[in-house]
Amino acid sequence: MPYVFVYGTLRKGERNHYFLDGAACIFKQCRTNGSLYDTNNGYPVMKENKSNWIYGELYEVTKTQLKAIDRLEGFEEGNQDNLYNRTTVPVYNDSGEEIWAIIYTAGQALHKSTKRILSGDWLVYNYLKQDEILYFAYGSCMDDERFKLAGADQYFANLKGRGILYGFEFKFSRSTHDGGKADLVENSKEKVEGKVYQIPNEALEYLYKREGVYANAYRPAIVSVTINRLIFQVITFIGMEKSAETKPTELYATEIIRGGYSLLSNEYLQRIQQKIDRFN
Repeated sequence: MPYVFVYGTLRKGERNHYFLDGAACIFKQCRTNGSLYDTNNGYPVMKENKSNWIYGELYEVTKTQLKAIDRLEGFEEGNQDNLYNRTTVPVYNDSGEEIWAIIYTAGQALHKSTKRILSGDWLVYNYLKQDEILYFAYGSCMDDERFKLAGADQYFANLKGRGILYGFEFKFSRSTHDGGKADLVENSKEKVEGKVYQIPNEALEYLYKREGVYANAYRPAIVSVTINRLIFQVITFIGMEKSAETKPTELYATEIIRGGYSLLSNEYLQRIQQKIDRFN
């Protein structure tokens, strides 16, 4: 069965996701080369290039589903004036695994779209239009001391509670000159606990700088987090490049444990502490 990379209204939570009912999700977080644009019609379009990244999800679909998606995207084999063209490209998950997949790119009419989505992520682009957003912290950003030192603690005063992110694993897989940093890696058998804050949109500038978004260290991503048995869409940050886990500094490890104390489960904190202790 074919693989399809989706980056717009076919993504989970979007209005056309029902076209993928029953399809197997291979990667929740993956990317391919290209630039993303807002068509101003309620959906985005991809233009191919090798300089930028577009983020989305990868599904294994049936031939019947693929035909339905073709109709949705205005694609017909052999037609020179399709709304979207169909091609096959390499798609990578956050760990660098490669799978070739079908993708829909700009036809002649959509090539006129010029409003580029700099994040390359349709979900992030729409989510950040809100004045107030939910932010999932799972590393050192759980520690309020760093907020206070930066004079940014007023942004993080509204703590909504403990969030659980299913389908991901906590790893120190962001290797830096200053030790290993916390990261999220897809793993269907694992879950990550963290703090969920309701923050004003203006707090993002602080978070983007702290997380190294402008330096391509981490990227923003929208994920589904469970708080008190209710599911919320939240923004978090995922490492751009993965490495073998490396030892965090003593200060960084302390910030994570201290930040999670009294809110995250004892079992989860013990697992993180055991992971830290294994480096010694």
